Amino acid sequence: MGPILCQYLEKRLYFLYSGLMNILGLLLSFVFIGIIIGIGIMLSKSDRFSAEFVRKFIHIGVSNWWFILLVSFDSLAYALVGPIMFIVLNSLAVYTGVANVLGISDKRRNLGLVYFPISLLVLVLLGYTGTIPMWACGMGVITMGYGDGLAAIIGKRWGKREIRHGKTVLGTIVMACVTFLVLIGFSIGYQITGLWTLGWWVTLVIVALIVALLEAFTPYGLDNITVPLGTALLATILFGGL
Repeated sequence: MGPILCQYLEKRLYFLYSGLMNILGLLLSFVFIGIIIGIGIMLSKSDRFSAEFVRKFIHIGVSNWWFILLVSFDSLAYALVGPIMFIVLNSLAVYTGVANVLGISDKRRNLGLVYFPISLLVLVLLGYTGTIPMWACGMGVITMGYGDGLAAIIGKRWGKREIRHGKTVLGTIVMACVTFLVLIGFSIGYQITGLWTLGWWVTLVIVALIVALLEAFTPYGLDNITVPLGTALLATILFGGL
C-alpha cells in the first residue's frame, strides 16, 4: 500500500471519527441538559427546596457542559449548537413563563438563565478561534457555574450581612474561595506557566478577589456576563495567556 493511499485512508478515518464524536457530543449534551432540568423540576415540587436553590442547581449543573465540550467537539460549528440552543430554549422559558414550572417567577432574575449561555457562546467562540486560551475560557465558565451558584445558596442560607441586591458578605467570600479553587484546578490541569511560583499564587488571589467583587456588585443578573467573561479575560492577561 503506497504512502499516498495510506495518508488518504488516515484522513478519511479521522474525518469519520471526528464527525461521529461531534454528533455523539451533541446527543450527550442534550441528554445531559435534559437530566439537569428534569432533576430541577423534581426539586421544585418539593417544599424543602427554594426557587433560588433550584435555579442555582440548574446553573451549576449546566456549567459542567464545558467538560463535554472539551472531550467531544473539535468543530466550532458543532460546539456552537449547544450554547445557541440553550439561549433559544431559555429565552422561550423566561418570556413564556415556562420557567415558572420551576417555581421561579422573577423575570428579571430569570434573565440570568439567558445571559449565562450568551457568555458561554462568546467563550466558545473565543476559545475555538484561539483568541483566548481554552483554559481561560474554562475558568470563566466553571467559576460562574460553581462560584456564583454556591455563593447564592450559602449566602442566602447563612449570610447575615447584606451588601446589595440580596448579595451577602458570606456569599462574596464563598465566591472568592470557589474561584480560587477553580483557578488552581485549571492551572494544574493545563500546567500553566509559572505553576506553584509566588507570582502564580499572588495572581490567584488577585483574580479571585476581583471576580468576587464583580459578582457582588453587578446588578440585574448581568453577573452572568461580567463574571465568566471577566474571569477569562483576567486569567488570560495575568496568567500570561496572551
